Amino acid sequence: MPEIKVSIIIVYYDGTESLFNCLNSIKKYPPSFPYEVIVVDNNEKKVIERELKKDFGWVKYIKSPKNLGYGAGNNLGVKYSRGEYILILNPDTKVKKGSIDKLIDFLDRNKDVGVVAPNLIDDKGRVFQQLGSRELTPIRGVFALSFLNKIFPNNPISRGYYLYDVPMDQKREADVVPGSAFLIRRSVFQEVGGFDENIFLFFEESDLGRRIRKAGYKLFIIPDSEIFHFWKGKGDGSDKLKRIFRESRFYYFKKHFGIFSAVLVEIFARFSKRIFIFMIIFVFFIFVLYNLLR
Repeated sequence: MPEIKVSIIIVYYDGTESLFNCLNSIKKYPPSFPYEVIVVDNNEKKVIERELKKDFGWVKYIKSPKNLGYGAGNNLGVKYSRGEYILILNPDTKVKKGSIDKLIDFLDRNKDVGVVAPNLIDDKGRVFQQLGSRELTPIRGVFALSFLNKIFPNNPISRGYYLYDVPMDQKREADVVPGSAFLIRRSVFQEVGGFDENIFLFFEESDLGRRIRKAGYKLFIIPDSEIFHFWKGKGDGSDKLKRIFRESRFYYFKKHFGIFSAVLVEIFARFSKRIFIFMIIFVFFIFVLYNLLR
């Protein structure tokens, strides 16, 4: 058997049509190197094994024991893979001709780079604006993840965090790349321990990127490679997902910066724009009342 160059890992939970469209795009525009595709089924109720094997017999199917979450699901897929490189790919993506080869070529030519990601584009070919970031520190969390970013959307801290100061049509180094699609060296993935399975969903890219950088490797996003991402946000905004988002955010900051920083970010992140405006009005009212009664 030829040595596998790239293992494509897709963690599936819902949306069979999207998954099959993704697989069809890989079949239509496969990498020119030996590859394998592994689908990890994270859905507790619906099993797609029969339909998958019927239409995509070349795909390796792994059934997780339960919904492990995004990071742990990818870790499970990597466990059964053999590739020199690992392509983490969302099921709601579609690859373009040559997009995977360009990522592979970039890592082949840049030995100091551990991760490379493509530009993610929508169905009209427009590049998503929020594409990768610098390291998520507490001060960036306070400004970029709170009401402050809504009130002052062009503040320099948020702009710097989201890489808005770097043209998206240029190769750019990042501290964090989108978890929707990125290529990583197997050796690097194993060295840093893969995804942190304590993070069920959200902030797993920030955690992984930080550990990769600390291990001495660079991360890049290159515009030469483009992958469609039919992104509508993670989930439906349900209370459960909001709770998971808050838990992952708190865990990330506590893990990397300590409990004080985690609490500080939470105070600002949970403080709404409406409450902020109300407090300004209230303070102004008290100030006026105080001066009238003097």
